[in-house]
Amino acid sequence: MWRPSPALADLVASMWFGEGQVSYVRDRILPSAQSQLLINLGPTQYRIEPGPPERRVPFVDIWYSALHQGPIDTEAPHGSALLGIAFKATGAYPWLGQELAGLSDRIIALADALGDGVLRLRERLLNCKDVAAQFELVESWLLARLNPRCSTHPAVRWAVTRIAASGGQIDVATLARLTGYTRKHLSELFERQIGLTPKALARVHRFKDALTLLAASDHVPWSQLAAECGYYDQSHLVREFRAFSGYAPGELLRRAKPDSGSVVVR
Repeated sequence: MWRPSPALADLVASMWFGEGQVSYVRDRILPSAQSQLLINLGPTQYRIEPGPPERRVPFVDIWYSALHQGPIDTEAPHGSALLGIAFKATGAYPWLGQELAGLSDRIIALADALGDGVLRLRERLLNCKDVAAQFELVESWLLARLNPRCSTHPAVRWAVTRIAASGGQIDVATLARLTGYTRKHLSELFERQIGLTPKALARVHRFKDALTLLAASDHVPWSQLAAECGYYDQSHLVREFRAFSGYAPGELLRRAKPDSGSVVVR
């Protein structure tokens, strides 16, 4: 892990580097209310597009993974050397420099969005003397890309903070009223600058909170978990878990976890 520059504190949640082999074949990344800039500095990895038939999409350079409402399956059969920047929900718009509507639940080659010149960043990273130098280079690159015309709207920043603080349980109509905007206008701002509507982002945060409670105790009754996390009932909880992870809560709990944000598929 690398502590982001204070100049990026409002945008970046974390910066990390991972390298080596794993003992499993495929892992599943769960929705997190964060988007990711992923820079492959090692062997080819694969994103699995579900089928039928499923498709293995090779990942060899730089990808941007927008906010997701569903799981992402990946494989690294030859090992990995991956540098990642996890952006807060409000963190992508200012450096990407384009509206995010239509990008949710998508992973794109960054060169497709910003042009082939972005691949020079990877070439420079490969020539860095160590990981610290790589992080410093990525920070400089991000800072140079910040566009004042793409700053996140204050109402959106405030609303995103309130959604996170409430664990996704704040009512969207109340949220809109407190910002002084109509629900429709606030949703349009969110879609352009976040990629998800307030309602969709709130769903992700409810799921995240449920995962946190499950991690703290293996014996939380499902009905209690549903009530504490703002689900209507246990069946609502199960439906949401299946939508976000592909698994029912009990099955997800039994899966091995490479880290707090993913599970082993096989």
